[in-house]
Formats: sequence, C-alpha cells, structure tokens
Amino acid sequence: MASHFSSIGLVIDSVDEMLAVAERAAGEAEVLEVEGGRYLVWSSGEGPELWLQLDDEDNLIGMAPHYAGRNRWRVALVDEVERNDQTVLDGSFYAWNCPEGDDPEEGLYPFVFDCPDRSVFGEIDVPLFASVQLAAFAHGIELWDDVDAYDEATSDEGDPERPRLASMSFIPAGLIRSEGEEDPSPPEAFAVISGVVRASKEVSNPLSGKPFQWAEIETYGGTLDVVIDRELLGERAVEPGNVIVGTFWLSGQIGAESDADGPRLMS
Repeated sequence: MASHFSSIGLVIDSVDEMLAVAERAAGEAEVLEVEGGRYLVWSSGEGPELWLQLDDEDNLIGMAPHYAGRNRWRVALVDEVERNDQTVLDGSFYAWNCPEGDDPEEGLYPFVFDCPDRSVFGEIDVPLFASVQLAAFAHGIELWDDVDAYDEATSDEGDPERPRLASMSFIPAGLIRSEGEEDPSPPEAFAVISGVVRASKEVSNPLSGKPFQWAEIETYGGTLDVVIDRELLGERAVEPGNVIVGTFWLSGQIGAESDADGPRLMS
C-alpha cells in the first residue's frame, strides 16, 4: 500500500524500519534549531527530503517526508490548522490558490497543505501572501495515454456512472465534510487532482536505493511536482502527455512571494 514515505522510495512497514531510516538520515542531516526542539534535515538536493523532529531532550517525536521540486504556487495563507495528534514541530495551513488582489479568501480555490518546516518561521501572523513549493504524494492513481484517451474513457458513452473530471482539475478533498456533521475533525492535506504530464523521470532515493516516479503535471491552478510509489504503476511508465488522476497528500514549504521579498503580511 502506498504511503507518504513509499512515494519517495522509502518503504517503512514497522517501527524498527522507521528507526533504521531515521538513523541513516540523521548521519547526513543538517541541523536546524527551532523553538521546541530541532529539525534534522536530510536532503538529496532537488528531490526527496526527510525532516526528523527532535524535542528539547533530543527525543525523536516525528518524521515527515517532502520532495523539493522546482514549481511554486502563489497563495494566501489564511489560517493555521491544528490537529490533536500534531507534534510541537508539525504545521499545516489553510490556503487559497492564486488570490485576487488583497482579499485572502478570493482566488481559484482553497486547500490545506502540511508544512514540514513550519517551526523554522516562528510566529506567523496570518493572513499573508507567500510562495509555496508544493509537492503531491500519490496514494492512488489512474493513468491514461493522453487527453483524448481520458476524455473518451470518462465520457457518458465510456462510463456513464463515473463522475466526470476535467483533464485538469483540483478538488480539495480534505476540506469536504458531511452535511450536518457536528464537531467535524480538522481539515486534512488531501486533494483529488487530475493533470497532464509535462515531464517525468524515475528517481532513486539515495537513502534506500529504491526507485520512485517523479512527474511534473499541469493542473487547474498551476504546475505540480508529483511523486509516486512504483507499485502503483505496475509495469507502466509515466510519460509526457499522459493524464494522471488520483488522490494525493500535499506537502508544502513556504518561501518568498518573489525572489526579492519574503512572505508579505496582509493589512
């Protein structure tokens, strides 16, 4: 079964395997001191990352994967999302993609993403404009040869019972709640995304030596770096022009709104 970790070539099926991966990563990691502890950041450069979380007593309290890609989304960070099972070094944001003007809740659509480096920034006064490097980790996907094949398969004639998504769409599934639900749980960093592949390659994770699939897909609202557990693809390869539809976990790192400016507070 695909997981956040297997999407970047790290197969972790037990506590022992998790600790073994953490130990290997810690030996090559950069240390970032933050309030409440520190991050040990293992990075391959542009590509897979692992963010180990240590508390003030150097106990391992969490571990988050990320993929450092080349694509950036301009968003409005509207609010922080807090969950009962978060560690002190976890972070998540409710955001709007492509905000219009100075209104933080006017744009293409809202979504939630988890932020592996949240505590690096200390106190953040939301709302604010920022650039986010967003990566989508596949938990389940379908693949078509091209847009024509996808349109034919999802037409009324192809499968009348199937919900019809455009070949480029973004549905913030983690925000959906049952009608009338009392005391709903906090929103999750998941989305149902369809998009057209613009570039792809198979990547090997240096920590494990195991391969995973990277793809750059154009979707509604921007271009995303997508990472996929090879087992989800079987014998297929992802190629430019393909259409991918799937459920994805979203991991994002906050950056500057432009090369010249840091994240800008809204008035």
